[in-house]
Amino acid sequence: MSPLRILLGLLKGLFLQSPRLLRFAESFLQSWNAHDAPAVLARVGAGDYRDPLSRGALSGAALESHARALFTAFPDLRFVLTGPVTIGPDSIAARYRLEGTHTGPLPGGLGIEAVAATGRRLSLDATLFVTFDDDGTPCVNNHFDTESLADQLGFYALLMPREQGHYQFGAFYRLNKGNVAPPEAIGITWLQVRGGDGPFDTAARVTNQVLESFSDRPGFITGIIGARPPDRDGNSSGFTLSAWENIEALEANLLPNEDHQRVVHQFMKEGLAYGTHSRVYSLVRAKPMMIACTACGKKNNAHKTKPQCSACGAALEAAPAYW
Repeated sequence: MSPLRILLGLLKGLFLQSPRLLRFAESFLQSWNAHDAPAVLARVGAGDYRDPLSRGALSGAALESHARALFTAFPDLRFVLTGPVTIGPDSIAARYRLEGTHTGPLPGGLGIEAVAATGRRLSLDATLFVTFDDDGTPCVNNHFDTESLADQLGFYALLMPREQGHYQFGAFYRLNKGNVAPPEAIGITWLQVRGGDGPFDTAARVTNQVLESFSDRPGFITGIIGARPPDRDGNSSGFTLSAWENIEALEANLLPNEDHQRVVHQFMKEGLAYGTHSRVYSLVRAKPMMIACTACGKKNNAHKTKPQCSACGAALEAAPAYW
């Protein structure tokens, strides 16, 4: 067959396909702009969808739930085309602008169930790319830059390895409700979780619940939770640290805590954690917290009776919370 006949055949196939592919692109974007999660699911059908926030390919109820979460977080979310829709023999590509205002909660991570609304405006250049198999089932890739998204919302967007030499990387968060007393007792728990995202998410959630239950107890100062998300083998690890005014406060509020007892049972008896280990440390010696005078830079005891710089007499700022 001559090259010309092959080219004509391809053009004919493209001409016949174009209206159907254009209709898909139009209806798909309309479903998003109408905030119609069931319609988004119907357009994808037996196919799948992914974007930088979806944590992989989604279909069925998971896709509908993902769309609803975005509509809740960005009630004015819109996809605005910024160029022509490009059509291939079995694909569609389109550039658009993703716009919306973050006025609702976003799904969280590391045990934080929801990220509170920031009220910030989002405007991102994005690309929609859809391929179709022989049965016409779509595979939708919706791409936008996560670094730009994080910057616009005031979030972190860090690129780091899971491991590097003897280092292992993860993330942490800290909870302090204003207690600036110096800690004299520390409780630390380390755990390893196996089985991938499901067990990791559960362990992170229940650990956060325990930290929240500590935070309003007498003598609690600061809590820190750190976690390393699952690797390719599904293994993850994490730690919790709680700082208390003294060992009496730790023991009085840690051991009879029902939330803590329930999580210990999940880790030890129900198999949520593969490995776990806890220790309590009591103060041996301490040095005062030192802060810089904002006028001259001289370091001063943050808890001195008279909050003035010993060098220039300027007023010192309030002492920060420990840990």
